[in-house]
Amino acid sequence: MLVFFESETSLMDFYKSSNFVGYKDNCKIMTEIVTNNEKENIVSYATKQGSLTLLTRSFGRGTDFVLHDEVLNANGGIHVIQTFFSEEESEEVQIKGRAARQGGNGSFSLVLNLKHLEQFGLT
Repeated sequence: MLVFFESETSLMDFYKSSNFVGYKDNCKIMTEIVTNNEKENIVSYATKQGSLTLLTRSFGRGTDFVLHDEVLNANGGIHVIQTFFSEEESEEVQIKGRAARQGGNGSFSLVLNLKHLEQFGLT
């Protein structure tokens, strides 16, 4: 599962929250400060069954999560969750595209916070 956050601050707020306590041991975090070697390792981890990866929005474009895990593919593939409202539709399309890469299986959910939507005049 890939979970995309608007910023490193929102990602770390979630990671440090009491809602996430039981998941930290099986989670990887990818922000702009990771090295290229760390990025390769995290991307490889993220495409395996049982993985959970928290990422900032910048990795929604240009990061290729190629699924080689046949068991994960047979069970629906990578699930992507976007936790923020994109002002540009193209950004949401790119983040959705991190699932179901190159004909593989995958799914997408948009999970939004009402307070975040209010800044766009939405209720």
